[in-house]
Amino acid sequence: MSLSKNLIKFNTQTAARDKIFRLAQYGSRLILWQLTHGSSEVKGEIISRLTKLEGALGLSRKLFRLGNCVDLAYKAIDALSISHPGIRALMVTSQTMKALWLFIDHFLWFGKIGAIKIDLVLWTRWSLRAWLVCLATASLADIIQILHTQNKLRQHRKENWQNTTVPSNLQIQIRTLRMNFWRDVCDLFLPLGGLGYTNPGLSALCGVISSLIGFQQEWERHIKPFQPKT
Repeated sequence: MSLSKNLIKFNTQTAARDKIFRLAQYGSRLILWQLTHGSSEVKGEIISRLTKLEGALGLSRKLFRLGNCVDLAYKAIDALSISHPGIRALMVTSQTMKALWLFIDHFLWFGKIGAIKIDLVLWTRWSLRAWLVCLATASLADIIQILHTQNKLRQHRKENWQNTTVPSNLQIQIRTLRMNFWRDVCDLFLPLGGLGYTNPGLSALCGVISSLIGFQQEWERHIKPFQPKT
């Protein structure tokens, strides 16, 4: 299949399209930071256009996510069936806080378009706090799952010392977990930046990196699956 057809197919997926918008949003934020050095006093036509672009992309992504909090609430319930107690507790917390983050995010979207009147600053901070807890617990769950999978890999090598080939399912699992971990760690800097704990330029850069990782994951999910080494 040609690249153009792949891109068209990729763009038909809502989650994939969100990754494109996300990359453009944080890319715009990073360029803005580079041009203004974090100062709100720097003005210009390019600055104005980039600011409007970032704002429009942010609102569009909030619209894409409308209703997702319900799906995440069900995922939190599904996480109760995870056998590992540590991973279960972390994933239930992560999915619950993510659902809460998106629930607040829905009200923020209505507030920003003027449909309802809310304290945007106050609820944005609560939204960022929920997102931060979600990402922190998800990152810890990623670490535990990576260590658990590496133990399985060591056990496999011990039992099959004559065969150095790693099973395809383990290769895929390890790669997926590592990509999830680095994506979640990079995303951690976004709420940290929004709450004023880190440099906005650093959080924008991490947003670009995590968006690229997410883009790659969606591309492999819908267009070209990862091929393990044989």
